[in-house]
Amino acid sequence: QLFDHVKVHQRFAAEEIHFQIVSGAGVSHQEIQRLLAHLEAHERPIAMVFALAACSSRTVESERKSDAQQSSTGNSAPTEKATSNDYTIGVFTKDGTIAFWRYCMQGAKSAGERLGVTVKEYAPQSYTDAAGQISMIEDAIQSGVDAICVAACDSTAILPALEKAHEAGIVVICFNTRVPDFQYSRTFVGVDNVEASRAVVSKYLEKVNYTCNMAVIEGDPAGQQNIDRTKCLYEFADQYDGVNLVAIQPGYANREQSMTVMENILQSIDDIDVVWAISDVAALGAAQAIEASGRDIPIICIDGTPEGAAACLDGRIYYTYDQSPLDQGGIAVECAVKALNGETLDEFYPTGGTIVSAENAKDFLSTYYPEFEY
Repeated sequence: QLFDHVKVHQRFAAEEIHFQIVSGAGVSHQEIQRLLAHLEAHERPIAMVFALAACSSRTVESERKSDAQQSSTGNSAPTEKATSNDYTIGVFTKDGTIAFWRYCMQGAKSAGERLGVTVKEYAPQSYTDAAGQISMIEDAIQSGVDAICVAACDSTAILPALEKAHEAGIVVICFNTRVPDFQYSRTFVGVDNVEASRAVVSKYLEKVNYTCNMAVIEGDPAGQQNIDRTKCLYEFADQYDGVNLVAIQPGYANREQSMTVMENILQSIDDIDVVWAISDVAALGAAQAIEASGRDIPIICIDGTPEGAAACLDGRIYYTYDQSPLDQGGIAVECAVKALNGETLDEFYPTGGTIVSAENAKDFLSTYYPEFEY
């Protein structure tokens, strides 16, 4: 309880923080390491320096951060076994080519390097390739991975494979997309997709006094993420007479498909005030179609990738909700290691939370993606 009231903001940029432990406090090295788990830091390596006043000149330093962003709730000091490179963790994304998932893997691999564990990447051919993802999970089980971190393409179809992994004694961590019927996921890492969509849609609707004709470019209609993110759209349409969903078409979180869908919607519907898109990639595809049509229609979406933030700056995207993909991959791996070491996890490790717009996109990019060129 020594540092119960000390909180370092998750976006904190300091490089060193000093605490003093007075003589007679009776705090051991192990206790200090456990206390580090309650400190919240972000973005840069943080040196926690503990001076043992009037007792010893010994300094205990712990580098708390990797190059990847990490959410405040997912921090924990690596354990001894985590540095022995004994664990192999399979990380399963939904697509190996889309930028969002590349950032997730960047965060996962950075965490693996920092914790001294092996991270193996598994990615299906596309966002809708549930069968390919399931086959990869079965292969990983056979290969003897210690843990699986998975963003499910299909939260229903994946169930038997995840249950098989659990029966084999493999730790399972779900991130990005919940698998509601799988009870053995040790935690969930990501945004609350229902509330994330609600937040960004509410922000826009407040600006237009809850009156607009909205076109919807959803993902996979049967996917859990899509179900969660579109839920508020129907609720707002039911609640406010001025909110009309004039088109709902799947773009499957694919840029080209979303562009084609948007082209078809533009050709058939004249009165569109705003477009809601499942992701930054879908939004960018829709933006191409809108630009080619010569019309000016704002787009709101969810992801917060640097590509999406850059699109806010040039007007292609109006709002994007930051999921922090670096955090999602990194914290998922951290949680897997903690679970393998017998540590107790929270039920939910939230990531991101910033609504990015033209007003804050430049600061967002310089803070979280300083090397990104736009």
